[in-house]
Amino acid sequence: MGAVYGEARVVDLPTLLTEVSDRLGLEDAKPLTQGGQKIVLAGRLGGIDAVAKVVFTPAGPAGQIALKRAHREVELLSAVESDYVVRVLTDAIEIGEQPDAVCWAENRLDGVDISVLLTAKWDHDDVWALLYDISRALEACHELEVVHRDLSPGNVRKTSNGRYVLMDPGLARHLAKTAMTGNFQPGTPGFRSPEHVPGGDPGTASDIFALGLLAFYALSGHFAIDPNVSDPEYNRLLLESQAVDIRVLEPDVPSELAGIVNRCLERQPARRFIDGTELHEAIADVRGKK
Repeated sequence: MGAVYGEARVVDLPTLLTEVSDRLGLEDAKPLTQGGQKIVLAGRLGGIDAVAKVVFTPAGPAGQIALKRAHREVELLSAVESDYVVRVLTDAIEIGEQPDAVCWAENRLDGVDISVLLTAKWDHDDVWALLYDISRALEACHELEVVHRDLSPGNVRKTSNGRYVLMDPGLARHLAKTAMTGNFQPGTPGFRSPEHVPGGDPGTASDIFALGLLAFYALSGHFAIDPNVSDPEYNRLLLESQAVDIRVLEPDVPSELAGIVNRCLERQPARRFIDGTELHEAIADVRGKK
């Protein structure tokens, strides 16, 4: 049984997945999800629930980019120690001579991505919890000069104990290693900052803006900056428009919560919370929770 991934590369999938399990030490491995150039396996590693992410590497320059991005993701995750950021369990391991794929294991989180929870408006307490938990996650990243750059619903998981956990910093940028990570990356429509517009330079305040967008959507069911327009128009809106006060759409939002969300969504980065630490401290001052 073979499969083609990328430019004329044929991979024997069962053989490759067996090698992935052996190299990572993943027991009872079973496919969990598959899409695009990635397969996720579920299993056990060292007695705990784990997932193995397998990224196929096409031939040519695209394959080299995929390899670098995978190694970067694992490097960044390994450096961050926080209960609010998914924990990586292994190094990135290349499979095959070309190589055909790169894989690594992470702690398996229960619960669901918040993308499935945004079909209805959230209670104010749930939004406070989202802001608090992800500010703690961003604090841990920003202290290491790591900017996530794609803080979107598919990259935040709500676990069964109610905690929100940040995942998948595959597009992250290490501010001290810009040659490795580069500046521009597209982000996710609807959850981009003004600095995501081509020519911009996403920094820690860009992650704050994205979190504000998540909170705005959770409270109102609407995008703060509508992405359902042409790309040039969306970029213009990001650069030139100021998100409306959340209380215009949701008058019952408490003033303290509205103040946090509105400041996250300031068009000018200098007017936002500068990073996860400042946001966390502001929330703690209001909520009395450190």
